[in-house]
Amino acid sequence: MSAFIVEDKTINKVVTKLAYDRDNDWQKRQFKEKGYDLETLEGKNKLGLAMFCLNIREINMRYKNGQAEDIRPLNYKFILEGNYPKISALKSLKCWLYQCSEGDCDKSELYKLMDDLANSWAYDIVTSLPEYDKAIWG
Repeated sequence: MSAFIVEDKTINKVVTKLAYDRDNDWQKRQFKEKGYDLETLEGKNKLGLAMFCLNIREINMRYKNGQAEDIRPLNYKFILEGNYPKISALKSLKCWLYQCSEGDCDKSELYKLMDDLANSWAYDIVTSLPEYDKAIWG
């Protein structure tokens, strides 16, 4: 597997969707308990930067320390992205998770939190499909 540092937009799409998703306030409470208050710009910045840093850590574990700087400038900046559909934010989140899945990054608290978020979003998407409603219960 080759690993890379995701674009700022990839992280920003995830953070923005999480911050403005009205369906899952319980998730926002989980993030707040971990120090990421998504009601504030500071909290959104903090989460985005933490995701970026974990991605860099993975690159440096995968290749050589300092190699991340050779891949792209390490100048992450949080910018609110548009109100993307949840499925688009999920795809961005899965991309980030994949880029952080080698080494021991998947044992980090942040990785586990984001993996739980991906599973929750996937469940929300599937259960909103007409095919799900039409499926027989039991």
